[in-house]
Order: sequence, then C-alpha cells, then structure tokens
Amino acid sequence: MKLIKVTLVFSLLALVFVAQTEAQNPIWEKWLTCNRIGTKALGSLLRETIPTVRNLLNCIDYNPPTDIGNSYLSKLKLYYELLKRGALDKTQCLIVPLKESVRLLRPFIKSLETNKCLGE
Repeated sequence: MKLIKVTLVFSLLALVFVAQTEAQNPIWEKWLTCNRIGTKALGSLLRETIPTVRNLLNCIDYNPPTDIGNSYLSKLKLYYELLKRGALDKTQCLIVPLKESVRLLRPFIKSLETNKCLGE
C-alpha cells in the first residue's frame, strides 16, 4: 500500500512539474531569442573592434610607447592619452567609430524592440 501511495505522489509531482515547465516555455523561448540577438550584436561589434582601433590610432597619429609595462597605472595613462588626443585634438576621429557602431547595432536594436526584449 505504501508503494502505491509513493507512486501516486511521484506521479502527481511529475504532472505538476510538466505543467509548470510547459507554462514557463514561452518565457524561456523569449529569453533565448533575446539572448541570441544580443550575442549576434556583440559578435558583430567584436569583429569590427580591431580595424576600428587601428583606424583610430592612424587618424589621431598616435604611436604608443613600445614598453608600457604590466601595471594598471601605465595602461591607464596610455588609454587616457589616447582618449585625450581623440577627444580634444581630433574629435572627428572618435565620431566616425561611434557612427559605425550605431550603424552596426541598429538592426539588432530593432530586432530587440520587435521581440519586446527591452522591457515591458
């Protein structure tokens, strides 16, 4: 008799779990869809990062020192100098990569909005 009760309890738990999983299936599908879109957007940005940085360095005529060391402070100074030259001396050099990023991300943003991933 105990075996029948245990089997009945486990059967009911299995039914509840299946019903709950089916109820959450649309939530998971939406999450996976939004995650896929975000991953593709990140991949497209990463693919364009190296050529963009190379063009930025050429545009602002910046030759970084050959030996900057391994400390965070030296790298921070290097990035600061790079951004300072780009932002103060040649602003057009920073605007072009930003426009390119917007152009790359625009279809992904529209897709995120269409799938209502950005909030409800």
